[in-house]
Amino acid sequence: MITRYKLVFGIGILAFSLLSSNVLADPAEDMARANVFYEKQELADAYAILRKIAEQNYAPAQARLGEILDYTEVDEEAVGWLLMAAIQGDASGAFGLGKMYLSGEGIKKDPNQALFWIKYAAEKDNLNAIRALENAYRTGATSGLPVTVDLKQAQFWEAKKTPMEAALRKVEEEKKQAALTERYERQEARKKADKEAAEKAKQGQAK
Repeated sequence: MITRYKLVFGIGILAFSLLSSNVLADPAEDMARANVFYEKQELADAYAILRKIAEQNYAPAQARLGEILDYTEVDEEAVGWLLMAAIQGDASGAFGLGKMYLSGEGIKKDPNQALFWIKYAAEKDNLNAIRALENAYRTGATSGLPVTVDLKQAQFWEAKKTPMEAALRKVEEEKKQAALTERYERQEARKKADKEAAEKAKQGQAK
């Protein structure tokens, strides 16, 4: 069961978000900015933005904030934010909460709650949760989750995982190619600017 103090935390944040007059017009835009910092591993900048929109009850920000706090081992606060995201239906928040229940970090270890939230996230197509369930049904109790080996279930989750991983690889390859193209274009622009500057300097000397 979710502990009482975590529920109090959740209710408090929810009440704050409903009463606040400083609601952001478009938290998705701020979330996109935060994600840029996050991907660059500039966690302090990401944290500042995420906390502001998480306090407005924006579930994706709460989930990402919980992830950062878990990474920095601020476990109890991480659980609070992940819980807030999970109860709003955010798949990343649910998976993160499931992991915390599985490890016992920031909250009492509870494999049954871990399975509930990880399965909830998997059913919402969270790739990490799907991977976790596939592994659990292949390895049984050694995974830490209270399941027995079930190859049919493992194959079911593997079938969901495979196209998602293929799509992810495609996106990553496109990002890599875009970065290479951008770098090439910057280099060419710099070469052109240097050439033009050299020609102007040469013309000036000729005069």
